[in-house]
Amino acid sequence: MPEPPAESLAWVRGAAKVKRLALPVSFIVGITAISGAFVAGNDAGRAFNTFPKMGDTWIPDGIFEMKPLIRNFFENTATVQLDHRLLATTTLLAIGTTWWFTRKLDIHPAVKALIGSTVAMTAVQVTLGVSTLLSYVPVSLGSAHQAGALTLLTLMLLLNHTLRRPSPSLLKSLPQVAKSNFS
Repeated sequence: MPEPPAESLAWVRGAAKVKRLALPVSFIVGITAISGAFVAGNDAGRAFNTFPKMGDTWIPDGIFEMKPLIRNFFENTATVQLDHRLLATTTLLAIGTTWWFTRKLDIHPAVKALIGSTVAMTAVQVTLGVSTLLSYVPVSLGSAHQAGALTLLTLMLLLNHTLRRPSPSLLKSLPQVAKSNFS
């Protein structure tokens, strides 16, 4: 069997470090996308068309006026939009932090490219979100923003898939595959 590349062990160690960050960040991206569905479902994007403030304030009045309290997170226009803004900011910071902590790691070029693509898509997504809001939610921008959420979530799933640990059956089959390919 041929020798694996010298950097393979370093790449595996680097991938393990990236995976510890990628899984929680993927969760944040998913929750942000779900909160976006509530913004769309409540037409909350039409209520506060200013950024970064919501109207004249950072936190609008009436965010917890519905009873029971939990209803506010699904049905209250102000709360739904505030949640989405806070989650989007958290997503931006989390993905930026992931890039920052992984930029100097010795990892496979494909993983570096995926992290870079995720950072770029996050920037596009935030720009689309703010543009959609400030433009009073035209269908074209709203659709592009939803497609951007799907793209960002897909990139995070791909990153996690790329970082997965190989299955024991795959590892057992490697010597046979290598032997049959090089015989």
